[in-house]
Amino acid sequence: MYDSEELISCSTLPLVRLRFSGAKNLPLQKDWSKRWCAVPQRFRDDFVQRIREFDTRHDDVYLVSYLKTGSTWLQELAWLLLNQLDFELAKSSYAWQRSHYLEHSTVSQRDFDSVAQCEQMASPRLIKSHLPAHLLPSQVWQHGRRIIYVARNPKDVLVSSYHFFTGVGLWRGDMATFIEEFIADKLLFTSYLQHLIEFWHMRHESNIFFVTYEEMQRDLGQVINKLANFLEVGNLSAAQINQLLQHLSFKQMKVTKYSNLTGLFKDATKTSEDFEFMRRGIIGAYKDELTAEQRLDLDQWIANFLQQYNLKESDIFGQI
Repeated sequence: MYDSEELISCSTLPLVRLRFSGAKNLPLQKDWSKRWCAVPQRFRDDFVQRIREFDTRHDDVYLVSYLKTGSTWLQELAWLLLNQLDFELAKSSYAWQRSHYLEHSTVSQRDFDSVAQCEQMASPRLIKSHLPAHLLPSQVWQHGRRIIYVARNPKDVLVSSYHFFTGVGLWRGDMATFIEEFIADKLLFTSYLQHLIEFWHMRHESNIFFVTYEEMQRDLGQVINKLANFLEVGNLSAAQINQLLQHLSFKQMKVTKYSNLTGLFKDATKTSEDFEFMRRGIIGAYKDELTAEQRLDLDQWIANFLQQYNLKESDIFGQI
């Protein structure tokens, strides 16, 4: 049911390519047995079946994304909406303590069981995952559990991922090599474009809330209202929305210990001196961090991929 092959890359975390021929109940019809994903070796060895058989609950919400797409931002919003806007707890604890990351154990240097942590959470559970659709727990699709998916334009994802991976020591090399491995699907949880397009095609399913980082940047208030409606938490007052906007502003989150994980990472692992978990928080940061040739190569790669679906990058993310 599972096939894997060795993956050689500049990642310091041992990775393998994995495919799964038993994906069922997904609303997107495709040959999932041909869908490869770069995953931690430990995911294949110790967690793939446990996550596949993970018991879901009727009121679960799954926050799914590729890395560095704005998931921490959206996680904070979703948790607050699901927990009666408990700002006091949100200001005094990390989001990952309130909303666990399903496959966290497979990417961490620490010895703990993230699946068990998720199993022990009180309802309603908000569970985070960077896994692609076909590697999520089978009951998510079997029972139509609610999914929040956040996407971000690939060039900003690449730049943000490069700074994060190199900053925490998960990858060694220069930007040019990182781009090569991003395109070749040799980085953790790639292919990003496949990850993205699968949820884009499922975005109209009643149990899926699809949003982009760019939408959140342009009109967070509108996203708050839409997500509150999706989660069926009732109408929010203008004062509540303003309180959320203030709490969730990039400026506020960057200076808040429990939102900005820079200090936590520096305490827990060996990071680069200039490491920042939250860096710039803007759309289009890639423009002054990539060369003109690199941007052109990435634009062509993205366009070639999306062309087979009659899509352009702007159809998903707007003007970036």
